[in-house]
Amino acid sequence: MVVVKSEVRAHIVDVARKIFTRYGFRKTTMEEIAAASRKGKSSIYYYFPGKEEIFKAVVEKEAGELQARLDKTIQLDASPLEKLKAYIFFRLHHVRSVKNFYSALNEDSLSHLDFILEIRRNFDLEELKLVQGILEEGMQDGSFQLSSSEIGAIAISTMMKGLELPLLLSRDHKTDRAELLEDLVRVLFYGIIKR
Repeated sequence: MVVVKSEVRAHIVDVARKIFTRYGFRKTTMEEIAAASRKGKSSIYYYFPGKEEIFKAVVEKEAGELQARLDKTIQLDASPLEKLKAYIFFRLHHVRSVKNFYSALNEDSLSHLDFILEIRRNFDLEELKLVQGILEEGMQDGSFQLSSSEIGAIAISTMMKGLELPLLLSRDHKTDRAELLEDLVRVLFYGIIKR
């Protein structure tokens, strides 16, 4: 039976993903990855120069999975309002579900890794592009009233980053999350000024 190098790499990434999710980047060792992969440590080094490269592969895999799920969520036949709502719900619920990618986006302790800044920058650009596209579509069909889709996209994506931790990670809220998200969407879309 011939084992293809890409299959072995994929297996190592899958195994490492579970370990990184459980222990985090700092506490995970190459020995643990090798043992869980049922390979010698030198075999792991044959496929990856070090732990950073394995972590990068894990984060890139999770980013790809997240993007594919987001693409499915933002349906082409939905209205711009529904697309924006779907994006907000997705952003607040699902980005945290890919633990290593979420860590790469948010943990300052990982900032020393060169590829982390690139991953963060790419995620930010893709997010801005997606939101700006939805806003432009809504401006064209009269759903949204904005002077600039770019400024609107920056405002919305920045707001999402700022809200995800205090809003969804706090257990102090008396209301359920669905109600909180509905209130958030109402404030975002319609503001707080009585009309």
